[in-house]
Amino acid sequence: MSDASRRPSVLVLLKEYPQISQTYIKHEIEAIEQHADLTIVTRKGPDIPYDNHRPYRTAEHPDEIREIVAEVEPDVIHTHYLVELPVVGPIAEEADLPFTVRAHSFDTLALRRKSWKGRLKQRIKRTPPLERTPWFQEGLRWMRDERCLGVLTFPFTRPWLERVGAPGDKLVDCWPVVDVQRFLDDTPNGDGVMNTGVATPKKKMTDFVDLAAAVPDVPFRLYGMGYEIDDLHDHNRRHGSPVEFVDPVQPEQMPAEYKQHRWLVYTADFDIPTVGWPMAVAEAQASGVGVCMPRIRPDLATYVGPGVLYDSIDELPEIVSGPVPDEMRRDGFEHARRSDIGTHKRLLTDLWAGALTDVPAG
Repeated sequence: MSDASRRPSVLVLLKEYPQISQTYIKHEIEAIEQHADLTIVTRKGPDIPYDNHRPYRTAEHPDEIREIVAEVEPDVIHTHYLVELPVVGPIAEEADLPFTVRAHSFDTLALRRKSWKGRLKQRIKRTPPLERTPWFQEGLRWMRDERCLGVLTFPFTRPWLERVGAPGDKLVDCWPVVDVQRFLDDTPNGDGVMNTGVATPKKKMTDFVDLAAAVPDVPFRLYGMGYEIDDLHDHNRRHGSPVEFVDPVQPEQMPAEYKQHRWLVYTADFDIPTVGWPMAVAEAQASGVGVCMPRIRPDLATYVGPGVLYDSIDELPEIVSGPVPDEMRRDGFEHARRSDIGTHKRLLTDLWAGALTDVPAG
């Protein structure tokens, strides 16, 4: 590499793209494509795609990925999720390429120290701790490999990763990837209450339906998707259908959807405290929406910031029946900026520039 002014060539190797429930990948790509030439490769297609995506290639087998690597000759490989390291690591080793990975919640929260209930359930199910699983052990090996430039991870996960052997000097503390600028809007909001996300047991979205039934004079909307959404429809009907279910919305349309609401109630199950730092919190605060989230872990106080952490859904009817306090709304705009990919993208692009000394930092 002799031209110091050229942009780095990055192979973005993903498990599934363009998946509408993974808009953090969309936001990241749109931010870093300003500083790098990207080749997007996905190992499989999406369940529910979004429309406005970048061109991509599908390669289901490692040999197909190797052929693309040989063709493109990238400077670096980038991926999402620690679970992808056993795929990316060998390809990077064979091609002698550096790589980066962005961790998320589902692949790190299982590393937390569990309560006695959690340990009992694990024994009953006879499932080993995450750090003992073969894929994680292999992932640790690749994190320690000299080709690994860095692992971007939520700040609260660093102690857990270090405790099980991840190299601390490879970990890069980073808040969620959100295109905050797209959502920033301090104009007045509507009076609705919303929830959003993939319907899974850990989200306990039945609480949202129960809350809606207790506040019949306020419109409640659920932007949900996933295999358990039919069960939620049944629960909603049994409670008089107090929640309007909204079909998946294209990412570019979501800012307008947030503005119809004054509160986001992001539910979660206290017995399954594995909901991470959802993008919806920052998106809502940037949109002038107040945030309510269950106090399932101490780290959420840092992320929710000027919002409401509740210990029971029964605490919320009076809160969501009224307006968001002016101070909470005002502080929410500033707090959301901590997740802005436009600001913290340097944490990623500088890793690449540090390894490719003739490529300028982003």
